[in-house]
Amino acid sequence: MKDIIERVLAQLVGLRMWGLSREADLLVVQFGDRRQVGERTVGSFTLQIACAWRVAGPTSILAASGDLFTPADPDAELETFDWDVPGASWWDVQMQEVMRMLEPEKTVTTFMADSYGGVRLVCTGGVELEVFPNSSPAAHVETEFWRLIRGGQTDDYLMVGTSGIELVQPT
Repeated sequence: MKDIIERVLAQLVGLRMWGLSREADLLVVQFGDRRQVGERTVGSFTLQIACAWRVAGPTSILAASGDLFTPADPDAELETFDWDVPGASWWDVQMQEVMRMLEPEKTVTTFMADSYGGVRLVCTGGVELEVFPNSSPAAHVETEFWRLIRGGQTDDYLMVGTSGIELVQPT
């Protein structure tokens, strides 16, 4: 699995990382040139992350997947807090800081992959995006960790999950 992931991720080296956003509990990250696909602006590649992740700077974690369940408002009631409301979670607040940090262009300089689907993308300026799968395989449920989509095409992607790797290409 590691060899396949490395071959696919090699395409990201030299590309700008931008457009970090969330769709429910997925982190979505754009890489490369901006392009218009229908109503959306996407990169040459889109990384959708469904497992644990963190964005780190040179000295600290800037934002992480666990921030989704922390209210942005320190006075919010935890029992009634709705993490799915845009802007309500600490994730949303911290991602705004990360986006500002990415404004002076940050490009992928190198990466590391492991045998379990984990990835570390190292960018200029000391920014790193780490993806670490946190589910074990179960015979009755498949868990998706992440997928890398080419240029907004939903039928051209690499998906990594508990059952391994699936490469889907247009026919």
